[in-house]
Amino acid sequence: MAQQKLHISDKNNVVKEISALFKKGDLEGAKQVIDRNLAKTPKDSDLRMFLGKYYLLRKHYDMARYELNKAVEYNPGNVDAKQLLVTVETETKRYSSAICYVNELLEVNPYWRGLWRKKIELYRLQGNKVEADRLLKRISQIFPDDSEIQTDIVYQAELSANTLRKNGKIDDAIEINKLLLQERPNQLATYLDLINSYIKTGDYPAALATTERGLNHFPNNGALIDKKISILDHENRYDEILSLLQQHMKIGGSAAYSRKYNYFLVEAARYAKANDPAVLYGKILANDAGNEEAFQYVFNSTVAQQQYDEALDILHRFMTVRGNSKVLSLKELDVYKLKGDKNKINQITKSLFQSYPTDSDIKAAYLNVLTGEIRDHMASQEYKAAFPKLNEVLRHGDPEQQAFALNGLYNAYFQTGQFSDALILLKEKITQDPSNDDLYIKLAGIYERQQQYEQAAEIYEQLFLKVAEDKKSNYLSGYHVLVQKIIKEANEAGQYALAYVWSERWLKHDPANKDALMYAVNLSYHLKEYSKMLNYARHANKVYPNDIQFKLKLLTANMLNGAAVKEMYHAVQQEINLYPFNEQVQLSFVQFSKDYAQQLLKERSNTELIQVMNSALVYQPADKEMKYLKGLAYENLHQFDSAYFYQRYYEPTYLEQEDFKAHLNYLSQRGLKNQVGLYHLRTRFGDMSNIQTISTFEYSRLSSTDTYTARFNYTGREEGKGVQAQLEWGRNWSPKWSSRLDLAYSKMFFPKFAAQIALSRTLEKEWETEVAVGYRKLYTEETMLNATFGVTKEINSFRLNAKYTQFLLDDIMLFNFGIQARYALNSPKNYVVGMANIGNSPDVDIINYQFVNSYSVLNAMVGAGAGRMISKNLSIGVLGTWYNFETNPSYSLYRNLYNLYLQVHVSF
Repeated sequence: MAQQKLHISDKNNVVKEISALFKKGDLEGAKQVIDRNLAKTPKDSDLRMFLGKYYLLRKHYDMARYELNKAVEYNPGNVDAKQLLVTVETETKRYSSAICYVNELLEVNPYWRGLWRKKIELYRLQGNKVEADRLLKRISQIFPDDSEIQTDIVYQAELSANTLRKNGKIDDAIEINKLLLQERPNQLATYLDLINSYIKTGDYPAALATTERGLNHFPNNGALIDKKISILDHENRYDEILSLLQQHMKIGGSAAYSRKYNYFLVEAARYAKANDPAVLYGKILANDAGNEEAFQYVFNSTVAQQQYDEALDILHRFMTVRGNSKVLSLKELDVYKLKGDKNKINQITKSLFQSYPTDSDIKAAYLNVLTGEIRDHMASQEYKAAFPKLNEVLRHGDPEQQAFALNGLYNAYFQTGQFSDALILLKEKITQDPSNDDLYIKLAGIYERQQQYEQAAEIYEQLFLKVAEDKKSNYLSGYHVLVQKIIKEANEAGQYALAYVWSERWLKHDPANKDALMYAVNLSYHLKEYSKMLNYARHANKVYPNDIQFKLKLLTANMLNGAAVKEMYHAVQQEINLYPFNEQVQLSFVQFSKDYAQQLLKERSNTELIQVMNSALVYQPADKEMKYLKGLAYENLHQFDSAYFYQRYYEPTYLEQEDFKAHLNYLSQRGLKNQVGLYHLRTRFGDMSNIQTISTFEYSRLSSTDTYTARFNYTGREEGKGVQAQLEWGRNWSPKWSSRLDLAYSKMFFPKFAAQIALSRTLEKEWETEVAVGYRKLYTEETMLNATFGVTKEINSFRLNAKYTQFLLDDIMLFNFGIQARYALNSPKNYVVGMANIGNSPDVDIINYQFVNSYSVLNAMVGAGAGRMISKNLSIGVLGTWYNFETNPSYSLYRNLYNLYLQVHVSF
């Protein structure tokens, strides 16, 4: 197909459209236009050039090169395509090809300055620095007025100078910088580079001259001023530096010039000081350490300037050369005194005394050193180190110093336990000064340390007899410490009687002493001397009426001497109201509360016991004993859930654990609200082989005060079967009063109708009474009334019961008397029981079941059984009874009835 050609006007529009799209950055839009038009004219050079530009911008360099070469192929004069090829070859680092394209462009336009600079750049990228510099010089001649080219030449010269400096060719760098300075005298950097190069070569005069030349062009330039200052500083020309700084400070320089001025002012002073005589003498002494003239001048100068370490160094070097002497040692001592070096002062003083013992001044200084060290040793309890020094003071000291040494020796002997030596020394002093009471106190102290307490106490007590009352108080404190120590040791050894004797002896000499009174009260308590305890407590309260501890001790003593626990509890209750945060009062209140609670427990005052424990638990909320006592009270009140909660805090011993766990299970079971009972009675007459049975089912609902029970009894006999329905209501009206009401109905075998009401009263000392009245309509149509009187006594784990029942059967008066003993093993549900009764009527249970109708004749019964709690929800029981009753009084015939009761209780 023949290639189409775009009309010139159409092509111009296409070029404008593509150029606009490239300018907007819409490369893909431009490519669509290019592709659309290339489809019409695939050999159009400008379109190929645009397509190459597209690939160049997309950095697809190979495709860009291909399209641009096609553009040049179709139009060798396409300058734009060649320029883009230069860019492509530069980007792909094909610098030789790029240079070729530049050359082609220069052939068309030889005065294109940008192309010349581009060619130089390509030579440098190629690494051809020589050709690049040559070309740069050539075009600078072609374009002498082009400032950019001149700047490039200077820049390349600076780079060359920097390279030379880095390579150590400072002189060559200087020559280049000198040429640059001639060509550009107004370039500050050139001055600075040249100055730095001169300084590196050590040519400070040339550096200073160049600096001055630079300051002519830049008179206030800080960098040039700093260079001049550094050069002048190197040559110690401080006057010129200070003058220069003052000049610029007047012109209005910054604060930095002021700081520099102060700095160089100090440096100028130091330079001047280096020419001071002391410095010169120091140089002499450095070369000749034994030069006496130089030593004296330098040593005195350094001491005057308080340079003590330097002075000592000078002195020691001089002593090394010239030898030591008394004068030099004293000089050394003086310097250490000025330094305050106590260790060196003591060391040199001792050394001087060893060398010059007859010098009185040195001897006095030596003794002063020893006494000071002795005081330090004694304060630090370094007694062994003090002994030789104390003896040294005794040999060389004056009378006052010797007295000090003797006293020190005594103290050292005493503190190191050398009591025999201390005793000998002290007795000698007492012989010399028998009226000195303080010596006797020290003697008592030695006896105390030797645990000869009797001798120590006698010394104090003899002093009390002879000294005035006002002076006696001075010695009582030591006596207190002694006796308190004796009592403490006796208490720790369990010798309370001995401790008590010492407390009485203490009070004899100091009857108002608080500690002594407290010991007397406590020890009489330990010895169970309660009457004496009461006397001492009363005396202590009289002497210290506001002391709360003695108040509490008096309450305890009163209780131990027979005072009512209740009264003592209320008394300590008043104290806790006054001192609620006092720890001792709190402890006493808690203890009295426990004691009172034990009494309330025995009195069955359970509600009051709980109140008492609640008040005490405020102060010791974690006390397990008080919680346990609350639990016992709740158990007596039949509030078994609370009883279980509080009794579980009790911590049983190893032997108690099994019993305690069983009792907790009992409480847990009693705390449950529902209970089902299953009973089975098997009975047989001794002269008969057939067995009669009665089975019972009951359900009970328990609350905190009431118990409701529904019970059904069933029996089957030859005559038929009988069922009895029974309702029972029990109520606790108060902690001491309770009642029970029973109603029952049946058609056969059991009483047709039965009703009974019972009233119980709890008394003191674990006694309980019961009164009951009942009515029965027997299925034999007889009517029976009964009145029952019972009494129960609890003794530890035993529960003893005696019951008398008076019956009225129609018009006949009958009676039955029975006793029962129950022993609880570890809870009321684990027990063994034994019973017996006698009368002219059977007991109530037999009447209820109506197995026999033996009235107005002798009836007797014995029985035994046991109960066991299997778990906190299940308990079982078994009971066997033997009834013997008279059947024919005329012939004294008797009959036996044997019963076996089986019981199962389930609580939930």
